[in-house]
Amino acid sequence: MDSRFLHLLESNIPPTPLEVVAIQAEVERLSSKTHPTQDDPEIEATLLQYRGILSPIRQIPSEIWGEIFYFAIPAVVNSWAKVWLVHLCRVSSAWYKAALQAHGLWANIKLVPLPEGKQYIYNNLVSWLARSGDLKKGLEYRSNVWEDYDPEDEDDNPTEEGFCPCHSGGSCMWIEDPVVARLLTEGPLLLHRVSFQNMYPRCVGNAMRSFQVAKSGSPSTQPWNRIQELELDIHTESWQGGWDSSSELPFRLIPPTVTSLLICLPRYRKAFDTVIECQRAKIDIAPAVLGQLTSLVLVCEWGPLHMATMLHHCRNLETLRLEFGLAGISKQELLHARDDPFLRRVQVEGGIQLPKLHTLQIYDGYESPILFLQWIKTPALRFFDLEATGSSGSICPNWIEALDDFVTRSGCARSIQYLRLASDSRISSRESQRHFNEKTSLFLSSLSSLEYLTFTNLPIVPVLRTDFQNIEDPSNHGWLPQLRSLQFLHCWEYYPSLNFDQLLIWLRKRGRQAPFWIKIEECLERAELQDAEHQLCTMSELLRAELGVSLCFSPGVEELAQTFKDSSLFWKH
Repeated sequence: MDSRFLHLLESNIPPTPLEVVAIQAEVERLSSKTHPTQDDPEIEATLLQYRGILSPIRQIPSEIWGEIFYFAIPAVVNSWAKVWLVHLCRVSSAWYKAALQAHGLWANIKLVPLPEGKQYIYNNLVSWLARSGDLKKGLEYRSNVWEDYDPEDEDDNPTEEGFCPCHSGGSCMWIEDPVVARLLTEGPLLLHRVSFQNMYPRCVGNAMRSFQVAKSGSPSTQPWNRIQELELDIHTESWQGGWDSSSELPFRLIPPTVTSLLICLPRYRKAFDTVIECQRAKIDIAPAVLGQLTSLVLVCEWGPLHMATMLHHCRNLETLRLEFGLAGISKQELLHARDDPFLRRVQVEGGIQLPKLHTLQIYDGYESPILFLQWIKTPALRFFDLEATGSSGSICPNWIEALDDFVTRSGCARSIQYLRLASDSRISSRESQRHFNEKTSLFLSSLSSLEYLTFTNLPIVPVLRTDFQNIEDPSNHGWLPQLRSLQFLHCWEYYPSLNFDQLLIWLRKRGRQAPFWIKIEECLERAELQDAEHQLCTMSELLRAELGVSLCFSPGVEELAQTFKDSSLFWKH
């Protein structure tokens, strides 16, 4: 090889434009020397080296490598992801430079409790986060819980990480290891997000209490007192004492600067032995802290009173996500809630006023999402996502009446742009009559600004079909004039009811309005799938030509799974 190009052979440095021209000339010169029927090993080896230097992979900019690394490394780097990132940096100087320029790779770290006698190195934590530049930085601390603990593992790995020593009778790591506390009280870096994952209340309380005591600096300049996002994922066990007054300590120590808060409370049965204990428990957050929140995620199956008590102070909320857990609101809890003086007053006043809320997501808990709507009022709502878990219960109200009451009280009919109604499992047509009725289309037509509408696992199509047949001219009712996307995901109970002709009739009645897109997804047998695709192909052409509507159909998860099994890519035993 020409000595001019040895530095390129020994590195991954991309050649300059002049070097590219010179190397290409060398390739042509050497290629002309080789005989078509005879191989010269030395020339072939040199050509291979030259072609490697000219490889397009060398021309990839460091910014692109950084984007690729984002896909390879988790957003929050833990111990094993740290090893991966270090290995990427050791591949070449170009990759090392690309990783350093990708500041997001260094912005969030995840720590776990170390075995007794070990500590994190303070300077290493600071230097790692400092590589993120001006990006918002986050610290996540995750502890395993007793149910993850296997005593037999200690014989093989006595220095296992992930369990706070207090789980086995030792001292809480937040008392023994001051390094993380020092980072949050004296550290030179501004942390934007702090997250405690899967931790016992006393561990979280010990941690937050240690952050209150600084050995140097002004409290206003301490990283802990300047964080904006806080996540508290709390775990407990009733046999360990469950939930008591000491468990409420973390809520009282939330910094006043927090504007985004996530709280995941323990499961009801793991925290309390009786309903009375649950009712007496407090989520004791200062009203001033709640009053400045703009984002709140609350995972709680303790009943509506705890949620409503918190939301009463959240006047500046813009996004709200409520998850009721698997249990949801029981009959007993509902009766108690209706008798509670606070909730009675809230209902009389029309609901808790959330004047700035534009995004509302409510999930799980059987019919809890529908029931809870009676206690809130959201006049500025734009994004509404509601999903119930499990089959309907005996306290299930009519979905449409509950939704219509909520939207009417809130006065948000003209502001909602996105609506998703879903169940996590299929509901039969008979059950659907309890959710939807002849008022369905009238309710939907009141949402004059709606652009995106999705139904999932709800057999609403027959209801809509019957309802629309009673409307001579849907366009006169102003039925969703701004609609851009309509999705029916697993909304047919069985294939014979997959009647697209009725949908076509309704769309023709609706007439040509704003162009929009319809997606239908359903799990079908292969023969039925072929029939449906053929029918929809013809229908799609008609819709596009007549109404400017785009229609697509995709098989559901079951059909896709079967396709993978039948393909050569699926590993067969």
